[in-house]
Amino acid sequence: MIPYQFGDKHKAYMRRALTCTMNVAEGAVRSGKTLAMGLSFFLWAMTCFDGKRFGICGKTIASLRRNVLSEILPRLEALGGKWKEKRTENLVTVRFKGHENQFYIFGGRDESSASLIQGITFAGILMDEVALMPQSFVEQACARCSVEGAKLWFSCNPEGPEHWFYREWILGAEGRNVLHLHFTMEDNPGLDPNI
Repeated sequence: MIPYQFGDKHKAYMRRALTCTMNVAEGAVRSGKTLAMGLSFFLWAMTCFDGKRFGICGKTIASLRRNVLSEILPRLEALGGKWKEKRTENLVTVRFKGHENQFYIFGGRDESSASLIQGITFAGILMDEVALMPQSFVEQACARCSVEGAKLWFSCNPEGPEHWFYREWILGAEGRNVLHLHFTMEDNPGLDPNI
């Protein structure tokens, strides 16, 4: 097993995210939010669905591979999962506990990125650093999630109270089935205390 020490807030997020339609992990860099969100997303997808497609989005495909997939997939493998990537298709296929699903990788760099995600149907989507993506791309990606039981997962660092994601998704979360947790560096027991 690849060692990682989850804090109480990480564990709460991972448990509660399974029951919410939208999940937002926001807060400080190095707080462990991406690992908690990413691992819970993959475990949810692989235990609740078989033969479905999912989206994984970041500002760029390279940053998504570096910051999310390189951290999550080895941990999923340590739990018994198998995965293979077709880099030319930006596709990761995962097998876990008798289920197999496809995860398509997208970069949301600019307004033109929304056209890349059109036409596909997802059972769920993970958007890493969503505040760095254009609103049109995020809205198009969310609209693709039309499979029964689909969920949305977002991570971000705060971009200020006037940012569209903060106004519409974080402030607008009240009254909807949304999990929103704010993470700080103190929530990450895996960090060296000297950092």
